[in-house]
Amino acid sequence: MAQTQETPNIPSPEPDSPEDKGVTIRSLVYGLVLSVAVGILGDTVRYILHASFMAYSHMPMGNLILSLLSILACSLLAFWFGKRFLFSPSEWITIFSMGFIASMGPTYGISGYLVGVTVGPHYFATPENEWARYLHPFLPSWLIPTNEGNVMAWFYEGMPQGASIPWGIWAVPLFWWFSFIAAVAFSLLCASVLIRRQWSDNERLVYPAMEPIIEFTTRAGGGLRKLPDFMRGKAFWSGFILTSFVFGWNMISWFYPQFPRFPTARPRWTFFSRDYPPAFFFLSTVVICFSYFASLEILFSIWFFDALFIIEGGILNRMGVSAISPYYGTGRYIWQTSGGFTFLAFWGIWIARHHIRDVIKKAIYPDRSPIDDSKEMLSYRAALIGMLLSCVFIGLWLGRAGMELKMILLLIPAMIIVYATVSKLLADSGLIYLNAPLSAWGLATRAIGGSHTLSASSKAALGLSSRVINHYRGFNMGTATHINRLSEYVTHGKGRLFWGVCAAFIVGMITSTLFTLWLGYTTGGYNVQPNWLIIRAGVGQVQGIANSIKAVYAPIAATNYWFFLAGAGVMAILNLMRYRFVWWPFHPIGFALSGTALSRLTSVTIFVAWLIKLTMLKLAGASFYRKSRPFFIGMLTGYILAVALGVIVDAIWFQPQGHVVHKWY
Repeated sequence: MAQTQETPNIPSPEPDSPEDKGVTIRSLVYGLVLSVAVGILGDTVRYILHASFMAYSHMPMGNLILSLLSILACSLLAFWFGKRFLFSPSEWITIFSMGFIASMGPTYGISGYLVGVTVGPHYFATPENEWARYLHPFLPSWLIPTNEGNVMAWFYEGMPQGASIPWGIWAVPLFWWFSFIAAVAFSLLCASVLIRRQWSDNERLVYPAMEPIIEFTTRAGGGLRKLPDFMRGKAFWSGFILTSFVFGWNMISWFYPQFPRFPTARPRWTFFSRDYPPAFFFLSTVVICFSYFASLEILFSIWFFDALFIIEGGILNRMGVSAISPYYGTGRYIWQTSGGFTFLAFWGIWIARHHIRDVIKKAIYPDRSPIDDSKEMLSYRAALIGMLLSCVFIGLWLGRAGMELKMILLLIPAMIIVYATVSKLLADSGLIYLNAPLSAWGLATRAIGGSHTLSASSKAALGLSSRVINHYRGFNMGTATHINRLSEYVTHGKGRLFWGVCAAFIVGMITSTLFTLWLGYTTGGYNVQPNWLIIRAGVGQVQGIANSIKAVYAPIAATNYWFFLAGAGVMAILNLMRYRFVWWPFHPIGFALSGTALSRLTSVTIFVAWLIKLTMLKLAGASFYRKSRPFFIGMLTGYILAVALGVIVDAIWFQPQGHVVHKWY
């Protein structure tokens, strides 16, 4: 396999760090507190302040802020009052991991979509959209509460004086939604345990996005200085001052609009020619910080295949073949990319076949398998049983919701395959903004020739559950995969970490959902605008379900499958060349993500990151590259604290017209 980058050396804890006793009770308790805070922070900043995105990317900003502030506060308290305020590296990893997975709860994780799709179907039904005729007969009452007593209207318009929040009508739907979501999450957590050794040990994926996190958690300090140990050196402070000064300076213009500012928030699409997709010009500070730790091969391939998309998409468009939207890949082009992504998914299964065999053997015959699972967060037997039982529950839930058995049997494996592939791409690339070119539903319907053979109840069941089955972030598996990576630095109590992470997910999901409902009923859902989630996303999803039920779809055109096969063929060649020739510069990830929304929005930033890193390696050498790590850690630290400061300033002076310092791209 081609290797373009030396795996970075992970910093060891400082000599004065506290004794590492592994995962402790206090770290689990603090992690649960952080999980609640992450959920409330994410919802509050978007729905009340209308400010930065706290829970959109694969590295949620809300958790970064709260974890970093916790590390800074504990370092200061330990210096003033003694080492009882210190947490060990294993404890900080536990705390961060719990907040990490709890970040799936607020806004763009679970609660925003869940509330939108459950509140809207009856309230927004009109004679014109015909939801009552086409949609309502297929909405299970145990999942979608009715508007009896006008209680759904209360959510959007606010409660009448003297009324109380109708929690009773929500009890049954939320119980079954939470059960379903928890089952999906648990199955993916178990799957991440089963595949960790293959990716970390056999394929040696480097998890670039975890490099700053490991730096934060393993060098949090020993109480001998006011600041953590990672906040040392001229390189760190140079990077810290750069980002904190730029974003802090720009905040002055919030108070004085005529004050000059740095152009950090002026994204634009630039068209080069008619019929060709535009390029998106925007430099994301956080993307540059994390991209520094990715390989040159991957960074180059992301922007190269985005440029190729512009060329090919324009050519196809001029030929009359639907290929662009006009900004993103669509139509035949996305079929091509989907073919490449699907080949990459099954290629990953093929090269992991021996590991999968050993894992199953270990689960069935623990004493007869040479593979060791003592370093995992969960034994292979428990993980395999947990995943299978969760999948059974998911299947029963979908069946009860109206989905046909043939679709259930295709959809659940497709979900795990797509989410696992997204997780592997994240682990290999370090990208914090990434979405797949197809969903589990798309993969399953391609397998049966299209959705024209499915019943209306199947379409309704899928539409309701699609934000869980088809989540753009790979649901929680990408997060779980990175938590498994972090667990390699936990000295004791990995089992506690696993169950702590499970508890944190549930706490984050429930907290953020109930808080969102509380906000709607007490302040009026319309007052959380401008916001895409609560109203437009929910209405759009429900309208999509109704349209799919009303429409008469034809079988998938054969031409689409030819593009799909062409994409698979290109991916096969890319993989073959990469594994045969060390000099081969193209990574398959670039083609697998070509034309996808988040790849398009970040490609120019990634090009700049690639150019910076290439120049650094060519002119200064690998030793200087390693010495420059603190500079980018400092940039990231300064950026995180600048976003936190922006939230505080918005909360005090600009509520509810906040400023989006940290965007969704």
